[in-house]
Amino acid sequence: MMVNAFHSNTLTIPPEFSGVPTTRRLSQTISDIVTGSSLNTTRSKSGSCAKSPSPAHTERPMPTKLSIQFEGGTQMIVRPNRIVRGAVHLKTTVQIQASQIRIRFRAEETATVKVKEHGLESKIERIDQSTTTYFDVSTKVWGTEPSAYLMSPWEMIEPGEHEYPFALKFPNVNFPPSTDDPAGFSIHYIWSAHLDGPASNPGAHSKEYMMPYRPVICAPPTKEWTFTQTAYHLDKKTPLADVKAVLPRRAFCPDEDVDMELCLDSIPSDLVVSNVLFTLNKCHTGQLQLQRGLALKSKVRKILSGCVPVAGNKGSIRLPINFHVPTRLVSPSFCSRHIRVYYEMTFAIQFTNHGGLLKSTPSTEFSVPIGITNLPHNHLLNIPHLTSVQSYLESKEAPVFFDPFLDEPPSQSSIISNELWGPLTAALTTPPISAPPNYFSLPDLPSQFIPKDREERTTFTSRLIKPGMAQELGDTITVVSENKGYEW
Repeated sequence: MMVNAFHSNTLTIPPEFSGVPTTRRLSQTISDIVTGSSLNTTRSKSGSCAKSPSPAHTERPMPTKLSIQFEGGTQMIVRPNRIVRGAVHLKTTVQIQASQIRIRFRAEETATVKVKEHGLESKIERIDQSTTTYFDVSTKVWGTEPSAYLMSPWEMIEPGEHEYPFALKFPNVNFPPSTDDPAGFSIHYIWSAHLDGPASNPGAHSKEYMMPYRPVICAPPTKEWTFTQTAYHLDKKTPLADVKAVLPRRAFCPDEDVDMELCLDSIPSDLVVSNVLFTLNKCHTGQLQLQRGLALKSKVRKILSGCVPVAGNKGSIRLPINFHVPTRLVSPSFCSRHIRVYYEMTFAIQFTNHGGLLKSTPSTEFSVPIGITNLPHNHLLNIPHLTSVQSYLESKEAPVFFDPFLDEPPSQSSIISNELWGPLTAALTTPPISAPPNYFSLPDLPSQFIPKDREERTTFTSRLIKPGMAQELGDTITVVSENKGYEW
Protein backbone atom coordinates (compact mmCIF):
# COMPACT_ATOMS: atom_id res chain seq x y z
CA MET A 1 0.00 0.00 0.00
CA MET A 2 1.07 3.60 -0.54
CA VAL A 3 0.88 4.35 3.18
CA ASN A 4 3.49 1.72 3.92
CA ALA A 5 5.83 3.23 1.35
CA PHE A 6 6.04 6.46 3.31
CA HIS A 7 6.92 4.62 6.51
CA SER A 8 9.82 2.76 4.92
CA ASN A 9 13.30 4.15 4.51
CA THR A 10 13.23 3.84 0.72
CA LEU A 11 10.76 5.62 -1.54
CA THR A 12 9.73 3.47 -4.50
CA ILE A 13 8.96 5.53 -7.60
CA PRO A 14 6.49 3.95 -10.02
CA PRO A 15 7.61 3.16 -13.57
CA GLU A 16 5.65 6.05 -15.09
CA PHE A 17 7.96 8.43 -13.17
CA SER A 18 11.20 6.69 -14.15
CA GLY A 19 11.79 9.21 -16.93
CA VAL A 20 11.73 12.18 -14.57
CA PRO A 21 14.72 14.49 -15.22
CA THR A 22 17.24 14.69 -12.40
CA THR A 23 16.54 18.41 -12.05
CA ARG A 24 12.95 17.76 -10.99
CA ARG A 25 12.44 18.40 -7.27
CA LEU A 26 11.88 15.26 -5.21
CA SER A 27 9.15 17.02 -3.24
CA GLN A 28 7.25 17.68 -6.47
CA THR A 29 7.66 14.04 -7.49
CA ILE A 30 6.28 12.91 -4.14
CA SER A 31 3.39 15.36 -4.53
CA ASP A 32 2.62 13.91 -7.96
CA ILE A 33 2.63 10.40 -6.54
CA VAL A 34 0.29 11.33 -3.69
CA THR A 35 -2.17 13.21 -5.90
CA GLY A 36 -1.98 10.64 -8.70
CA SER A 37 -1.03 13.23 -11.32
CA SER A 38 1.21 12.54 -14.31
CA LEU A 39 3.97 14.50 -15.97
CA ASN A 40 1.93 14.54 -19.17
CA THR A 41 -1.23 15.85 -17.49
CA THR A 42 -2.76 18.62 -19.56
CA ARG A 43 -3.79 21.65 -17.57
CA SER A 44 -6.63 23.97 -18.47
CA LYS A 45 -6.13 27.67 -19.13
CA SER A 46 -7.05 28.51 -15.56
CA GLY A 47 -4.21 26.34 -14.30
CA SER A 48 -6.37 23.63 -12.77
CA CYS A 49 -5.86 19.96 -13.51
CA ALA A 50 -8.11 18.51 -16.19
CA LYS A 51 -8.55 15.32 -14.18
CA SER A 52 -11.72 15.21 -12.11
CA PRO A 53 -11.14 15.59 -8.38
CA SER A 54 -10.78 12.46 -6.29
CA PRO A 55 -13.68 11.65 -3.96
CA ALA A 56 -11.22 11.90 -1.09
CA HIS A 57 -10.91 15.66 -1.82
CA THR A 58 -14.66 16.30 -1.96
CA GLU A 59 -15.70 18.73 0.76
CA ARG A 60 -17.97 17.27 3.37
CA PRO A 61 -21.28 19.11 3.77
CA MET A 62 -21.40 21.37 6.80
CA PRO A 63 -23.61 19.95 9.56
CA THR A 64 -24.87 23.48 10.35
CA LYS A 65 -25.62 26.11 7.73
CA LEU A 66 -26.87 29.66 8.27
CA SER A 67 -28.28 31.83 5.50
CA ILE A 68 -30.39 34.97 5.07
CA GLN A 69 -33.36 35.41 2.77
CA PHE A 70 -34.80 38.86 2.12
CA GLU A 71 -38.31 39.80 1.13
CA GLY A 72 -38.00 41.18 -2.37
CA GLY A 73 -35.07 38.94 -3.25
CA THR A 74 -31.47 39.87 -3.89
CA GLN A 75 -32.43 42.84 -6.10
CA MET A 76 -33.61 44.93 -3.14
CA ILE A 77 -31.98 48.35 -2.78
CA VAL A 78 -31.73 50.01 0.63
CA ARG A 79 -32.83 53.64 0.81
CA PRO A 80 -33.47 56.10 3.64
CA ASN A 81 -36.62 55.39 5.66
CA ARG A 82 -37.05 51.94 4.05
CA ILE A 83 -38.00 48.82 6.00
CA VAL A 84 -36.13 45.60 5.17
CA ARG A 85 -37.70 42.28 6.15
CA GLY A 86 -36.46 38.74 5.86
CA ALA A 87 -35.59 35.63 7.80
CA VAL A 88 -32.50 33.85 9.07
CA HIS A 89 -32.54 30.21 7.96
CA LEU A 90 -30.79 27.55 9.99
CA LYS A 91 -30.31 24.08 8.53
CA THR A 92 -28.65 21.49 10.75
CA THR A 93 -28.22 17.73 10.43
CA VAL A 94 -27.09 17.30 14.02
CA GLN A 95 -28.29 18.42 17.40
CA ILE A 96 -26.55 21.67 18.36
CA GLN A 97 -26.33 23.88 21.43
CA ALA A 98 -26.43 27.65 21.15
CA SER A 99 -26.97 30.67 23.37
CA GLN A 100 -28.44 32.87 20.63
CA ILE A 101 -28.80 33.45 16.89
CA ARG A 102 -28.38 37.03 15.76
CA ILE A 103 -28.37 39.05 12.57
CA ARG A 104 -25.90 41.84 11.91
CA PHE A 105 -25.97 44.82 9.53
CA ARG A 106 -23.06 47.20 9.03
CA ALA A 107 -21.71 49.82 6.61
CA GLU A 108 -18.01 50.06 5.79
CA GLU A 109 -15.95 52.43 3.67
CA THR A 110 -12.52 51.03 2.83
CA ALA A 111 -9.54 52.82 1.28
CA THR A 112 -6.66 50.52 0.29
CA VAL A 113 -3.57 51.66 -1.59
CA LYS A 114 -0.30 50.03 -2.63
CA VAL A 115 2.35 52.70 -2.07
CA LYS A 116 6.04 53.43 -2.31
CA GLU A 117 7.64 56.37 -0.57
CA HIS A 118 8.90 59.15 -2.84
CA GLY A 119 12.68 59.20 -3.28
CA LEU A 120 13.41 55.87 -1.64
CA GLU A 121 15.60 53.48 -3.61
CA SER A 122 14.31 50.42 -1.77
CA LYS A 123 12.11 48.13 -3.84
CA ILE A 124 9.94 47.22 -0.86
CA GLU A 125 6.33 48.32 -1.19
CA ARG A 126 3.52 48.31 1.34
CA ILE A 127 -0.26 48.17 1.51
CA ASP A 128 -2.00 50.77 3.66
CA GLN A 129 -5.68 50.38 4.47
CA SER A 130 -8.16 52.52 6.35
CA THR A 131 -11.60 51.10 7.16
CA THR A 132 -14.38 53.29 8.54
CA THR A 133 -17.46 51.60 9.95
CA TYR A 134 -20.38 54.01 9.76
CA PHE A 135 -22.71 51.80 11.79
CA ASP A 136 -22.77 48.24 13.10
CA VAL A 137 -26.11 47.03 14.52
CA SER A 138 -27.30 43.56 15.45
CA THR A 139 -30.21 41.86 17.19
CA LYS A 140 -31.03 38.37 18.37
CA VAL A 141 -33.65 36.42 16.43
CA TRP A 142 -33.49 33.45 18.81
CA GLY A 143 -32.11 32.82 22.27
CA THR A 144 -31.43 34.97 25.30
CA GLU A 145 -30.47 38.63 25.36
CA PRO A 146 -26.86 38.84 26.64
CA SER A 147 -26.22 40.54 29.96
CA ALA A 148 -23.10 42.18 31.38
CA TYR A 149 -23.52 40.54 34.78
CA LEU A 150 -24.92 37.12 33.85
CA MET A 151 -23.58 34.45 31.52
CA SER A 152 -26.09 33.68 28.79
CA PRO A 153 -27.69 30.24 29.06
CA TRP A 154 -27.86 27.92 26.10
CA GLU A 155 -30.51 25.66 24.66
CA MET A 156 -30.66 22.64 22.38
CA ILE A 157 -31.66 23.04 18.71
CA GLU A 158 -32.96 19.87 17.11
CA PRO A 159 -31.90 18.72 13.61
CA GLY A 160 -33.95 20.15 10.75
CA GLU A 161 -34.68 23.50 9.11
CA HIS A 162 -35.55 26.52 11.24
CA GLU A 163 -36.61 30.04 10.28
CA TYR A 164 -36.31 33.21 12.36
CA PRO A 165 -37.89 36.39 10.92
CA PHE A 166 -36.43 39.87 11.36
CA ALA A 167 -37.24 43.45 10.42
CA LEU A 168 -35.06 46.55 10.19
CA LYS A 169 -35.86 50.16 9.47
CA PHE A 170 -33.20 52.34 7.90
CA PRO A 171 -33.11 55.87 9.34
CA ASN A 172 -34.16 58.88 7.31
CA VAL A 173 -30.50 59.65 6.70
CA ASN A 174 -28.44 59.85 3.51
CA PHE A 175 -25.25 57.78 3.64
CA PRO A 176 -22.78 57.47 0.72
CA PRO A 177 -24.00 55.06 -2.00
CA SER A 178 -22.46 51.64 -2.57
CA THR A 179 -19.43 51.59 -4.86
CA ASP A 180 -16.35 49.53 -5.74
CA ASP A 181 -14.34 52.11 -7.67
CA PRO A 182 -11.55 52.99 -7.99
CA ALA A 183 -9.69 49.74 -7.28
CA GLY A 184 -9.03 49.38 -3.55
CA PHE A 185 -11.77 51.86 -2.58
CA SER A 186 -15.24 50.66 -1.69
CA ILE A 187 -18.42 51.38 0.27
CA HIS A 188 -20.38 48.27 1.24
CA TYR A 189 -23.57 47.58 3.22
CA ILE A 190 -23.18 44.09 4.65
CA TRP A 191 -25.57 41.58 6.24
CA SER A 192 -24.52 38.44 8.11
CA ALA A 193 -26.06 35.89 10.50
CA HIS A 194 -24.27 34.39 13.49
CA LEU A 195 -24.90 31.47 15.84
CA ASP A 196 -23.20 31.96 19.21
CA GLY A 197 -21.99 28.79 20.85
CA PRO A 198 -22.50 27.96 24.55
CA ALA A 199 -20.25 29.60 27.16
CA SER A 200 -18.60 31.91 24.60
CA ASN A 201 -17.51 28.98 22.44
CA PRO A 202 -17.34 29.72 18.69
CA GLY A 203 -20.37 28.95 16.57
CA ALA A 204 -21.42 29.08 12.93
CA HIS A 205 -21.94 32.13 10.72
CA SER A 206 -23.37 32.79 7.30
CA LYS A 207 -21.67 34.30 4.30
CA GLU A 208 -21.74 38.08 3.94
CA TYR A 209 -24.54 39.55 1.84
CA MET A 210 -23.81 42.83 0.05
CA MET A 211 -26.96 44.90 -0.43
CA PRO A 212 -26.73 48.05 -2.59
CA TYR A 213 -27.63 51.33 -0.93
CA ARG A 214 -28.71 54.52 -2.71
CA PRO A 215 -29.30 57.87 -1.01
CA VAL A 216 -32.31 59.97 -2.02
CA ILE A 217 -31.11 63.17 -3.71
CA CYS A 218 -33.33 65.58 -5.65
CA ALA A 219 -32.18 67.75 -8.52
CA PRO A 220 -32.06 71.53 -7.98
CA PRO A 221 -34.81 73.74 -9.49
CA THR A 222 -35.04 73.53 -13.26
CA LYS A 223 -33.06 76.34 -14.83
CA GLU A 224 -31.14 76.60 -18.08
CA TRP A 225 -27.42 77.16 -17.73
CA THR A 226 -24.53 77.78 -20.11
CA PHE A 227 -21.01 76.44 -19.99
CA THR A 228 -18.34 78.43 -21.90
CA GLN A 229 -14.67 77.71 -22.45
CA THR A 230 -11.82 78.34 -24.89
CA ALA A 231 -10.65 75.03 -26.35
CA TYR A 232 -6.94 74.66 -27.00
CA HIS A 233 -4.91 72.36 -29.21
CA LEU A 234 -3.65 69.23 -27.51
CA ASP A 235 -0.35 71.05 -26.92
CA LYS A 236 -2.31 73.33 -24.50
CA LYS A 237 -0.83 76.43 -26.18
CA THR A 238 -2.75 77.14 -29.40
CA PRO A 239 -6.39 78.30 -29.00
CA LEU A 240 -8.66 76.61 -31.56
CA ALA A 241 -12.25 77.56 -30.77
CA ASP A 242 -14.67 79.21 -28.38
CA VAL A 243 -17.14 76.57 -27.19
CA LYS A 244 -20.50 76.98 -25.52
CA ALA A 245 -22.77 74.23 -24.20
CA VAL A 246 -26.37 75.14 -23.36
CA LEU A 247 -28.14 72.69 -21.03
CA PRO A 248 -31.85 72.83 -20.07
CA ARG A 249 -31.14 72.09 -16.37
CA ARG A 250 -28.27 71.56 -14.01
CA ALA A 251 -28.80 67.91 -13.05
CA PHE A 252 -30.35 64.84 -14.65
CA CYS A 253 -31.69 61.50 -13.42
CA PRO A 254 -31.24 57.97 -14.77
CA ASP A 255 -33.73 57.06 -17.48
CA GLU A 256 -34.09 60.72 -18.55
CA ASP A 257 -33.47 62.31 -21.95
CA VAL A 258 -30.88 65.05 -22.28
CA ASP A 259 -31.35 67.67 -25.01
CA MET A 260 -28.54 70.19 -25.14
CA GLU A 261 -26.90 72.44 -27.73
CA LEU A 262 -23.22 72.70 -28.55
CA CYS A 263 -21.89 75.88 -30.16
CA LEU A 264 -18.40 76.04 -31.74
CA ASP A 265 -16.70 79.13 -33.17
CA SER A 266 -13.24 78.51 -34.63
CA ILE A 267 -10.62 81.07 -33.69
CA PRO A 268 -8.30 80.60 -36.74
CA SER A 269 -10.34 81.69 -39.75
CA ASP A 270 -9.10 78.84 -41.94
CA LEU A 271 -10.48 76.03 -39.72
CA VAL A 272 -13.69 74.12 -40.30
CA VAL A 273 -15.27 71.56 -37.96
CA SER A 274 -15.09 68.08 -39.46
CA ASN A 275 -15.98 65.67 -36.63
CA VAL A 276 -17.62 65.79 -33.17
CA LEU A 277 -17.58 62.89 -30.68
CA PHE A 278 -18.98 62.92 -27.13
CA THR A 279 -18.89 60.57 -24.14
CA LEU A 280 -20.63 60.58 -20.76
CA ASN A 281 -18.00 59.60 -18.18
CA LYS A 282 -18.39 58.56 -14.56
CA CYS A 283 -15.25 59.70 -12.74
CA HIS A 284 -14.05 58.14 -9.49
CA THR A 285 -11.35 59.63 -7.29
CA GLY A 286 -10.04 57.91 -4.17
CA GLN A 287 -7.69 59.45 -1.64
CA LEU A 288 -6.03 58.29 1.57
CA GLN A 289 -4.10 60.58 3.86
CA LEU A 290 -0.83 58.96 4.97
CA GLN A 291 1.94 60.16 7.25
CA ARG A 292 4.18 61.26 4.38
CA GLY A 293 1.50 62.70 2.12
CA LEU A 294 -1.66 61.99 0.16
CA ALA A 295 -2.19 58.83 -1.92
CA LEU A 296 -4.52 59.47 -4.87
CA LYS A 297 -6.11 57.09 -7.35
CA SER A 298 -8.63 57.76 -10.11
CA LYS A 299 -10.73 55.83 -12.60
CA VAL A 300 -12.95 56.93 -15.49
CA ARG A 301 -15.79 54.68 -16.60
CA LYS A 302 -17.44 55.37 -19.96
CA ILE A 303 -21.23 55.30 -19.55
CA LEU A 304 -22.19 56.08 -23.16
CA SER A 305 -20.75 57.63 -26.30
CA GLY A 306 -21.96 59.02 -29.61
CA CYS A 307 -20.99 60.76 -32.82
CA VAL A 308 -22.72 63.94 -34.00
CA PRO A 309 -23.09 64.40 -37.78
CA VAL A 310 -21.46 67.62 -38.97
CA ALA A 311 -22.63 69.38 -42.13
CA GLY A 312 -20.63 71.88 -44.21
CA ASN A 313 -19.56 74.90 -42.20
CA LYS A 314 -17.12 77.77 -42.14
CA GLY A 315 -15.83 77.12 -38.66
CA SER A 316 -19.00 78.02 -36.75
CA ILE A 317 -21.67 75.42 -36.00
CA ARG A 318 -24.68 74.87 -33.73
CA LEU A 319 -25.24 71.17 -33.01
CA PRO A 320 -28.06 69.52 -31.02
CA ILE A 321 -26.78 66.81 -28.66
CA ASN A 322 -29.38 64.23 -27.63
CA PHE A 323 -28.89 61.11 -25.50
CA HIS A 324 -30.67 59.00 -22.90
CA VAL A 325 -29.17 58.59 -19.43
CA PRO A 326 -29.08 54.84 -18.67
CA THR A 327 -29.89 53.31 -15.29
CA ARG A 328 -27.02 50.83 -15.25
CA LEU A 329 -23.80 52.05 -13.58
CA VAL A 330 -25.38 55.45 -12.84
CA SER A 331 -25.65 56.58 -9.22
CA PRO A 332 -25.87 60.08 -7.73
CA SER A 333 -22.84 62.34 -7.59
CA PHE A 334 -21.38 62.32 -4.08
CA CYS A 335 -18.38 62.85 -1.81
CA SER A 336 -17.53 60.61 1.13
CA ARG A 337 -14.55 60.34 3.46
CA HIS A 338 -12.25 58.81 0.81
CA ILE A 339 -14.24 58.72 -2.47
CA ARG A 340 -15.61 61.31 -4.86
CA VAL A 341 -17.89 60.39 -7.78
CA TYR A 342 -18.78 62.95 -10.45
CA TYR A 343 -19.81 63.02 -14.12
CA GLU A 344 -18.49 64.79 -17.21
CA MET A 345 -19.57 65.20 -20.81
CA THR A 346 -16.31 65.01 -22.75
CA PHE A 347 -16.24 66.33 -26.32
CA ALA A 348 -13.53 65.50 -28.89
CA ILE A 349 -13.55 68.01 -31.77
CA GLN A 350 -11.56 67.56 -34.96
CA PHE A 351 -10.91 70.42 -37.38
CA THR A 352 -9.62 70.59 -40.94
CA ASN A 353 -7.32 73.35 -42.17
CA HIS A 354 -7.92 74.34 -45.81
CA GLY A 355 -6.08 77.66 -45.76
CA GLY A 356 -2.48 76.46 -46.11
CA LEU A 357 -0.57 74.53 -48.68
CA LEU A 358 -0.52 71.46 -46.44
CA LYS A 359 -3.76 70.02 -45.13
CA SER A 360 -3.79 69.56 -41.32
CA THR A 361 -6.31 68.16 -38.84
CA PRO A 362 -5.90 69.83 -35.46
CA SER A 363 -8.08 68.52 -32.62
CA THR A 364 -9.13 69.47 -29.11
CA GLU A 365 -10.94 68.07 -26.10
CA PHE A 366 -12.97 69.73 -23.34
CA SER A 367 -15.36 68.54 -20.62
CA VAL A 368 -18.70 69.86 -19.39
CA PRO A 369 -19.70 68.99 -15.78
CA ILE A 370 -22.97 67.08 -15.44
CA GLY A 371 -24.93 66.60 -12.23
CA ILE A 372 -26.63 63.25 -11.59
CA THR A 373 -29.37 62.72 -8.99
CA ASN A 374 -32.01 60.04 -8.60
CA LEU A 375 -35.10 62.24 -8.32
CA PRO A 376 -36.22 65.24 -10.40
CA HIS A 377 -36.97 68.47 -8.58
CA ASN A 378 -40.75 68.16 -8.96
CA HIS A 379 -40.66 65.05 -6.69
CA LEU A 380 -39.42 67.12 -3.78
CA LEU A 381 -42.85 67.35 -2.14
CA ASN A 382 -44.26 64.07 -3.46
CA ILE A 383 -42.00 61.71 -1.49
CA PRO A 384 -43.01 61.33 2.18
CA HIS A 385 -40.47 62.73 4.67
CA LEU A 386 -38.06 63.66 1.86
CA THR A 387 -37.53 67.20 3.10
CA SER A 388 -36.55 65.86 6.53
CA VAL A 389 -33.72 63.62 5.22
CA GLN A 390 -30.50 64.34 7.10
CA SER A 391 -26.84 63.82 6.22
CA TYR A 392 -24.83 61.11 7.95
CA LEU A 393 -22.27 63.82 8.75
CA GLU A 394 -24.78 65.48 11.07
CA SER A 395 -27.16 62.74 12.21
CA LYS A 396 -26.37 60.13 14.87
CA GLU A 397 -29.30 57.88 13.92
CA ALA A 398 -28.55 54.25 13.08
CA PRO A 399 -30.67 51.50 11.50
CA VAL A 400 -32.87 49.83 14.09
CA PHE A 401 -34.12 46.26 14.32
CA PHE A 402 -37.67 45.82 15.62
CA ASP A 403 -40.32 43.16 16.17
CA PRO A 404 -40.96 41.63 12.71
CA PHE A 405 -44.65 41.18 13.58
CA LEU A 406 -45.08 44.97 13.78
CA ASP A 407 -45.62 47.22 10.77
CA GLU A 408 -43.27 49.90 12.11
CA PRO A 409 -40.80 50.13 14.99
CA PRO A 410 -42.35 51.68 18.11
CA SER A 411 -41.86 55.41 18.25
CA GLN A 412 -40.00 56.52 21.33
CA SER A 413 -41.62 59.94 21.34
CA SER A 414 -45.13 58.46 21.25
CA ILE A 415 -44.44 56.12 24.17
CA ILE A 416 -42.39 58.23 26.56
CA SER A 417 -41.78 61.96 26.44
CA ASN A 418 -38.24 63.26 26.50
CA GLU A 419 -38.76 64.78 29.96
CA LEU A 420 -39.43 61.31 31.41
CA TRP A 421 -36.48 59.52 29.84
CA GLY A 422 -34.03 60.44 32.59
CA PRO A 423 -36.24 59.62 35.61
CA LEU A 424 -37.53 56.41 33.99
CA THR A 425 -34.08 55.13 33.12
CA ALA A 426 -32.81 55.91 36.60
CA ALA A 427 -35.78 54.20 38.24
CA LEU A 428 -35.43 51.03 36.22
CA THR A 429 -31.67 50.73 36.48
CA THR A 430 -31.17 51.66 40.16
CA PRO A 431 -31.48 48.72 42.63
CA PRO A 432 -34.15 49.23 45.29
CA ILE A 433 -33.07 49.52 48.90
CA SER A 434 -33.98 45.99 49.93
CA ALA A 435 -32.31 42.64 50.30
CA PRO A 436 -32.25 39.94 47.64
CA PRO A 437 -34.09 38.29 45.98
CA ASN A 438 -35.93 41.56 45.11
CA TYR A 439 -32.66 42.86 43.65
CA PHE A 440 -32.49 40.02 41.13
CA SER A 441 -36.10 40.43 40.04
CA LEU A 442 -35.53 43.98 38.88
CA PRO A 443 -37.45 44.82 35.67
CA ASP A 444 -35.30 45.35 32.59
CA LEU A 445 -35.64 48.33 30.32
CA PRO A 446 -36.53 46.93 26.85
CA SER A 447 -33.62 47.33 24.45
CA GLN A 448 -35.77 49.03 21.78
CA PHE A 449 -36.63 51.76 24.32
CA ILE A 450 -33.00 52.61 25.01
CA PRO A 451 -31.89 55.38 22.64
CA LYS A 452 -28.49 54.60 21.10
CA ASP A 453 -26.43 57.02 19.06
CA ARG A 454 -24.65 55.81 15.97
CA GLU A 455 -20.92 55.48 16.51
CA GLU A 456 -18.26 55.53 13.82
CA ARG A 457 -14.92 53.80 14.18
CA THR A 458 -11.85 53.75 11.97
CA THR A 459 -9.07 51.18 11.84
CA PHE A 460 -5.76 51.54 9.99
CA THR A 461 -3.42 48.73 8.96
CA SER A 462 -0.13 48.66 7.06
CA ARG A 463 1.95 45.72 5.86
CA LEU A 464 5.02 45.25 3.69
CA ILE A 465 4.80 43.33 0.41
CA LYS A 466 7.10 42.36 -2.41
CA PRO A 467 6.90 44.11 -5.80
CA GLY A 468 4.28 42.55 -8.03
CA MET A 469 2.00 41.40 -5.23
CA ALA A 470 -1.66 42.48 -4.86
CA GLN A 471 -2.20 43.04 -8.58
CA GLU A 472 -5.90 43.73 -7.96
CA LEU A 473 -4.95 47.09 -6.41
CA GLY A 474 -3.41 48.29 -9.66
CA ASP A 475 -0.14 50.17 -10.04
CA THR A 476 1.92 51.31 -7.08
CA ILE A 477 1.23 54.87 -5.94
CA THR A 478 4.23 57.06 -5.18
CA VAL A 479 3.40 59.25 -2.19
CA VAL A 480 4.71 62.78 -2.63
CA SER A 481 5.47 64.39 0.71
CA GLU A 482 4.64 67.87 -0.57
CA ASN A 483 1.03 66.84 -1.26
CA LYS A 484 -0.58 67.54 2.10
CA GLY A 485 -4.15 68.45 1.12
CA TYR A 486 -6.80 66.05 2.33
CA GLU A 487 -10.08 67.96 2.20
CA TRP A 488 -12.13 67.66 -0.97
